[in-house]
Amino acid sequence: MQVVESFLSIQGEGKFAGKLAVFIRFAGCNLNCIGFGVKRQKNGKILQGCDTLRAVFTKEFESQTYDSKSLFERVLELKKDFRVIIVITGGEPLIHHQDEEFINFIELLLNANLEVHFESNGSIELDFNKYPLYKKCIFALGIKLSNSGIAKEKRINFKAIESIVKNTQSFYKFVLDSKSIQRSASEIDEIVSQIPNEVYCMPLGENEDKLRANALKIVEFCIKNGYNYTDRIHIRLWGEQEGV
Repeated sequence: MQVVESFLSIQGEGKFAGKLAVFIRFAGCNLNCIGFGVKRQKNGKILQGCDTLRAVFTKEFESQTYDSKSLFERVLELKKDFRVIIVITGGEPLIHHQDEEFINFIELLLNANLEVHFESNGSIELDFNKYPLYKKCIFALGIKLSNSGIAKEKRINFKAIESIVKNTQSFYKFVLDSKSIQRSASEIDEIVSQIPNEVYCMPLGENEDKLRANALKIVEFCIKNGYNYTDRIHIRLWGEQEGV
């Protein structure tokens, strides 16, 4: 298993914002959200996408190889004696959901009575009959809207979303920006009307200046539509710094 970073911090966004958490960020993603406009120069190339470029462009960044046991030991090392949630993130961690070592790692976490949270874009369908362990996990479904720059048929998989919502504790987490907020409103409504779930909206931005430019409009949007607002605490505090 390829992991680009692992660290102890706080959950910065969503329903569990502020919770002490161990983050395990897996390499690889099935989407690249070029519409989010984060750019970084690496190895003479301009990389563009979301604020976790190093998990998306796996050939351009180093990662560390773990088996299930060694990664579980890394979690124990990070968590110490603290009570934490374990956040499985990426990229898109569910691209690995059928991998034997990945499954063994999740089982080790659950058998240790640790609370496992997945951060997923909701585009990959899980077979909960074949892999029932995922029913014991919590899913933050960061479903991508058109502001991500990705075609709808790639980013929206209603069957996958419905399966996760039906079988697990989950919530929606949408990234919004002030310029496309009206279009986003209809897109969110389409998803929620078909598959109801708790909604959290957060501002687009990889640094505090960009968050500030979007935040107020997003708060007003949430108040008007009856949604929850979530800030992005880690970006407010540390900006584009990694490992936090």
